[in-house]
This record gives sequence, C-alpha cells and structure tokens, in this order.
Amino acid sequence: MNRTIHLKETFIRNIQDNMEYGNIEFILLDYGSRDDMYEWAQTALSSYIDAGLVSYYRTTTPLFFHMSHSKNMAFRLGSGDILCGIDADNYTGAGFAAYVNEQFNREEEIFMAPPRIATDRKWWDVQGRICVRKEDFHQLRGYDEKVVEYGFEDQDLKSRLEAIGRKRATIKEERFLHAITHDNSLRIADSLSGKSGKDLFMACIGEQMAEIIYLQENNIFEKFLVASDSLTDNDLKHSMLHPRKRETGLYHQDDQQLLLYRETGKPFQTLTYQTPDHLVSDNQHHFHRIKADLQRQNFLLKRAIYMGKRIFSDNKSKRSPVNESGFGEGIIYKNFGNTAIHLGAISALSENSTAW
Repeated sequence: MNRTIHLKETFIRNIQDNMEYGNIEFILLDYGSRDDMYEWAQTALSSYIDAGLVSYYRTTTPLFFHMSHSKNMAFRLGSGDILCGIDADNYTGAGFAAYVNEQFNREEEIFMAPPRIATDRKWWDVQGRICVRKEDFHQLRGYDEKVVEYGFEDQDLKSRLEAIGRKRATIKEERFLHAITHDNSLRIADSLSGKSGKDLFMACIGEQMAEIIYLQENNIFEKFLVASDSLTDNDLKHSMLHPRKRETGLYHQDDQQLLLYRETGKPFQTLTYQTPDHLVSDNQHHFHRIKADLQRQNFLLKRAIYMGKRIFSDNKSKRSPVNESGFGEGIIYKNFGNTAIHLGAISALSENSTAW
C-alpha cells in the first residue's frame, strides 16, 4: 500500500531481469493504494500486460495495510506451480526465476527463503522473499491473518512449512538479495496502529525501566513495562519490546482523569492530568506524552513485531488452527477493468487444505 515510489525502481527491472525464463507471470496487487500506483501502472506496465507477463489487480476496500491478508490475496492470484513473494522494495536479481526453478527441480519438497537476519541487520529487508509450491501454500491456508501488522508473518509461515516436512532451501547467492533501504516509518505508515493510535505516554521507572501507556481510538489501552531505551534504539539492534508485563483493557477519559479498566470491567488504574501532556498515576508515576515522531514510530514498529512474535510462538507451541474461516478474501479488479472479481472463502475442510 502506497509504495509506488519503490515499485518505480524495482518492478520493471525485475521483469527485465527474468524475461528470459519463459513460463513466468508477475502479479502486482494494488492494495488500496492512495498514491499514484494506478496511474503509473496504466502508463508503465501496459506493454507488459498486453504481452501476458504482468497482471495488475487492485482492491479498493482496505482501510489500512493488513500485512498477511495482502500477501494472501497476492499469492491466491498466482496461477503458477511455484509462488514467490517479492516485496515492493526488493530486487530479484538477474536470473532469479531460473534459479528458483532449478532449486525446485533439484529437490521437490522444499521452500526457499533468505538467510536468517544477521546481527548487523543484514538480510532484514529481504525476509519477505519466500518461494513455495502453490499446493503447500493452500494446504497451510497461507499467512496467518491474525498477524495484522509488520513482523513474524514470514517466520510463522516458514515454521509451518517445516512442520509439514518441507525443507528450507536458503537463497545463498547475494545477487538475489538486494533491496532499497529506507527508514522504519514506511513499515508502519499505513498500518492499523498507525491509523488507530491516539496517544502514547511514558513514565521512567528507575534508570533501566519504563512504563508505556498506548491509547487507541476504539477506547482500548495497552500498558507495557519495557527497557527504558526501547524507544531510542533506532538501529533496531534490540528490535523487540521485552515487557515484563503487558496489560490491556478499556479506558475512559475526561479533562481531569484517565481511567483504565481491565477487560473484565474491573478498575485497573487511575491517572490524573496535571497538564494535557502530563499524567500522574495513583502509584505516583509521572507519565509524559510522547510527541517525537521517531519515538512513536519505534514504539509502533516494535509493538507490531512483539505482537507478531506472540502469534508465531503460540502457533508453534500449540499448533493453533490458522485462517479457519478463509484467507485472502475480497473484491478485486483486473487490469484497469470495472468487473468485480470475488476471491471467496476456501473451506478449511477441503482435502487440499489444513488448518494447522
């Protein structure tokens, strides 16, 4: 969503770098973008669409970027035996399609993925590069749509592929692993938390810990106890929030107080406004509104990664059912046409489908 600035650099180059491999299609999903993707695709991609190399699909219903749902839609639109996800900021490298085909011909029961993230964040920007057999993707019912925002949707899918006996084939050649570098604001710019977040307050608890209260527009609050440098670590060496506690529930506020309630409705905490940007809790912790964009972005990104990891860990330990009611559903339009195409539910009871 709204990443045409990257597609203008990567998409046509990726087509040209893989045209020699004949049996290939490029699916471009416009997931409710409000930038110039539609106009750019009409102008820049028409010859590739006419040649049958590219299919452009758009959906106009998303109000925010849902990471797993968007990927599921795109993967469902692919007609090939092997599906490969390429993020908008990724370069495939010349000959990548032939390389993928060679790997799957050499060993059938595999999936392909980049190296794991190194300590210096190397390979961070190419973690979305997953190549999988279409039948395996549908058997696992795609990416877990409980993972709404950035982080761990890819790791979760890879874990579930390994659980059904698929071997990880690492993409080792660095020429296939390049991406446009960019700041973290783009990772959460159109996310649900970016749209629904209302306020952030932080109180320092001693020298090493802090409490964060995150207020959402829907009157839901989350409260984290985290390391005090969590929002200033911009290089993401410690990319996870590691809360000793995470509390959530509903809140009510007026000009004088912020009242937090547990999900059961039981009162949890009362905070009193000293100024519009300063709250004092009933245990005398002083909370100040986080105004700096960098701190807000870091929190929302790290919170998204933390929430995704919780789902990944839960799936791995409990083998919880995934996408039982459907995945990648929605209304789409193909190649600038006005005829609506419905991507409907795929039954969890299908013989080729497993709610893992």
